[in-house]
Amino acid sequence: MIYLDNAATTKADESVVDSFVKVNQTLYFNPNSPHQAGLQAEKLLVQAKEEINRTLDLAHQYEIIFTSGATESNNMALKGIAYRKKETANEIITSVLEHPSVLEVMRYLEEKQGFELKYINVKEDGTIDIDHLKSLMSDKVGLVTCMYVNNVMGQIQPIQDIADILKDYPRAHFHVDGVQALGKIPMNFNGIDSLSLSGHKFNGLKGQGLLLIKNIQNIEPVIHGGGQEYGLRSGTVNLPMAISMVKAIKQAVQGTEETNRKLKLFNQAIVTFLKDFKGVYINSPENGAPHIINIGFPGVKGEVLVNAFSKHGVMVSTTSACSSKRGKLNEVLLAMGLSDSRIEGSIRISLGAQTSEADIQTFKDIFKMVYEEVKELLK
Repeated sequence: MIYLDNAATTKADESVVDSFVKVNQTLYFNPNSPHQAGLQAEKLLVQAKEEINRTLDLAHQYEIIFTSGATESNNMALKGIAYRKKETANEIITSVLEHPSVLEVMRYLEEKQGFELKYINVKEDGTIDIDHLKSLMSDKVGLVTCMYVNNVMGQIQPIQDIADILKDYPRAHFHVDGVQALGKIPMNFNGIDSLSLSGHKFNGLKGQGLLLIKNIQNIEPVIHGGGQEYGLRSGTVNLPMAISMVKAIKQAVQGTEETNRKLKLFNQAIVTFLKDFKGVYINSPENGAPHIINIGFPGVKGEVLVNAFSKHGVMVSTTSACSSKRGKLNEVLLAMGLSDSRIEGSIRISLGAQTSEADIQTFKDIFKMVYEEVKELLK
């Protein structure tokens, strides 16, 4: 099997799995228990957060909260910040480019909680329009959210430009979904108030998430209970998940430069190869993150293409695993002004740290076979 759906999930690194198993077997104690074993577990939890601070070079600007994944982290941050700011700054700014775990929260806050939601315009290259963001800003804006790297097309959003604009609006909290960025491109945390991560996107385990947040007093808890994790995520802390998450983060960050270099070469090789096939379009921008390539086959359904590749042992995706079964045109591609037929016939190839040169060659061989099967349908 050639696995090219790494934007959906990645294979867990063996050392991460080993770390999870080891802590489960030897340090299974509750960090909130007052006995010696519990204190040992609590000490390990503190050390884990210190290690994340060092690895990500956070300079202790953020509180670190372990979660079950980025969906929970996004919900926790976006709802918690919005609820706290509702009386003083009830406008929220986002774009249609966001992952469903952000967009659906935005729509809930607008429709059910009375917040005013504004969307930033999207440029043809799939990045947000910074000038339009400037025009939307005011002292009524309490929350702005933007993903670091788009999960469908791979655009790298102008995070630092947004942060610079928000310096003039101290009421506005800036949340970033960093899921597709860590381990793939260098990250800059300057000006970001909160950021979510998900371990299974960088060879960690499913069920591992992280929320980094400044000014923790500005967030309203959405989960109540025993007061763990600063009162924001009550419930017994999953120490084995936390420790193995640290392992995954360290390996991803330390390998970013090499992974980025390798994936750029693979990306370029695929894009150059695809240019020889009539009726096939590269939807992704040239300067996007190297691990995501979105391809359009106007006239052929994306699901048909995924099935065709799958039969030959190559795993690709249509849009994102969280929205591919909804049966509607992808909002990211619509926002970029692509035709309906090109959107309907789009597939996503996503590479990862474990992708090899042999995988790329096999993909090329299988692509030729699939192309022969569908070329009569191409518009």
